[in-house]
Amino acid sequence: MYVCVCNAVTERTLLELVDEGCTTIAELQSRIGVADCCGTCHDHAAELLDQALKDAHGGLLPPSRILPRLPVMA
Repeated sequence: MYVCVCNAVTERTLLELVDEGCTTIAELQSRIGVADCCGTCHDHAAELLDQALKDAHGGLLPPSRILPRLPVMA
């Protein structure tokens, strides 16, 4: 099934890239162009990405690579 009609991105292609290590929409956009044209597919692509990451990590999303701007105060 197509996820992104503008760039002919299929669900299979998106899931293969997740298996190869893509963990963010930005990475998928740079690799295959999903959700970088009209934006209609963004939410569906994000849902597929989240579900694939949860499946790959036992129901939990992997840690974020984004560091907090301020240090956490204990």
